Amino acid sequence: MNIKICGICRKEDLSTCLKAGADLIGFINIKRSKRMVEIEDIKDLTSFIDDKKKAVLVIEPKNMADAKERIDKTGLKNIQLHSLSACEIDRLKKDYQLTREIEENQQIREEHSRDKDLIEDNNSDLTVTRALGLSEVMYPEKIKEIQDFASVCDYILFDYEVKGKTGGTGRCIPTKTAIEAAKIAKDSNPNLKLFLAGGMDKKRIQTESETLEKFFDFVDVNSGVEDEPGVKNSAKIMELMKIKELKIKEFN
Repeated sequence: MNIKICGICRKEDLSTCLKAGADLIGFINIKRSKRMVEIEDIKDLTSFIDDKKKAVLVIEPKNMADAKERIDKTGLKNIQLHSLSACEIDRLKKDYQLTREIEENQQIREEHSRDKDLIEDNNSDLTVTRALGLSEVMYPEKIKEIQDFASVCDYILFDYEVKGKTGGTGRCIPTKTAIEAAKIAKDSNPNLKLFLAGGMDKKRIQTESETLEKFFDFVDVNSGVEDEPGVKNSAKIMELMKIKELKIKEFN
């Protein structure tokens, strides 16, 4: 089971996540969030992460230009979107893929082989997660939405939805609904990876681990390891990651 810890605002919490071995670490740049972190602060925080692919930029851009500006300013290519249509995401990914291809071709022409690794790392394709809201009932419109985003995204994150907004609710998606959504997404794109968010904590992960592992690639934990919004509890993070360690030992 892979674990993403989201809503990191402080260096001490980032340090705990890195020490505990979190698979992914999320930084939220959304104004409505209680865990909002400014772009410059995200750049500062992520400077302490050796493997930048672990860092996830969480944004709700007004449009593609807004998304590109935030991506380029942070240098993070692993992004979680709470807006943009499936068509816009497809165009965004293709734009960055084209940029990478142009720069790789330029590198070959200039024969700067010593810069190859740097160029490939800095200009890799986007990895896009689209957050989708779920509640109690799976309506036909929601099924169509899942199918549309599954066709263009690398990951889908299911979170509890309130008034059309996802994230920060601390409420759990009913397991039956989450499984139904996961099946719809995987039927649309077998290569798609899935996150389950929404009130995730140690207790739920422990009690439903077999189900979660069967249908989801990641659990996304935020409020479940906090003392208050944006202030993580180090002991809770360490306890959470021990669950994964125990699972690995059982598997081996």
